[in-house]
Amino acid sequence: MEKTSPDFLRVLRAERKDLLNRMRQTRFESLKDGYSYSQVIPFAGYSPWLDDETFTATFDIVKACTMVDIYRCYELYRLAQQMHRVAGAIVEVGVWRGGTAALMACALPGKEVHLFDTFSGVAKHDPEFDTFYAGGEHADTDEHIVAGLFRRIGATCQIHRGIFPDDTLSSLPKEICLAHIDVDTYQSVKQSFLSIWPRVQPNGIVVFDDYGMFGCEGAMLAINEIVAGTDDGLFIHNLNGHALLVKQS
Repeated sequence: MEKTSPDFLRVLRAERKDLLNRMRQTRFESLKDGYSYSQVIPFAGYSPWLDDETFTATFDIVKACTMVDIYRCYELYRLAQQMHRVAGAIVEVGVWRGGTAALMACALPGKEVHLFDTFSGVAKHDPEFDTFYAGGEHADTDEHIVAGLFRRIGATCQIHRGIFPDDTLSSLPKEICLAHIDVDTYQSVKQSFLSIWPRVQPNGIVVFDDYGMFGCEGAMLAINEIVAGTDDGLFIHNLNGHALLVKQS
């Protein structure tokens, strides 16, 4: 096999970088002042999920039960794997058909998994903050779909139906190592976080979905306000559409 010359690789790298820089200048419509959008394209291309056979096998089973892309799914999977030394359960608020919850459960067997969802669609739409969601979206699911998925992957979970935290706060574990909040609206994000954060253990993590997603400006505003008002968390904005808040000791 003929070896590629260093000069050719340098030219190829420069051309690729120039193309990405030009694509990044593309701007998109905004729905709310202060929330601008452009074409976000990281230059790095390392894709460890392609080499992770266990993740790939699990993702192939659950991918039809989630609207979350493989980049965010892999991040949740890897974060869950690293929570084995942190006390507490895995919590997900906003479950839909259970795909991301199933991935986290497979990554961290032995931990309790608590799932909270209305199973009747998005709740707590607030016209003052939410630009797209009007309430009731993503209602095409139920507890049986989620339970069936968990049986297929050989994992267990506890499912709590109702609006969180209004109806189901009493079912929230006292200690939490990892929480995934995927609820789409301003009020729901804020209220979910305020209920969960005091129970997150040191080095535990809250992952917010839809941070940076067009149409989820209400959720992004809530997260920005949460970060501004939280002094015991390390905030990470991941360009894949996640925001992370790591509990500091």
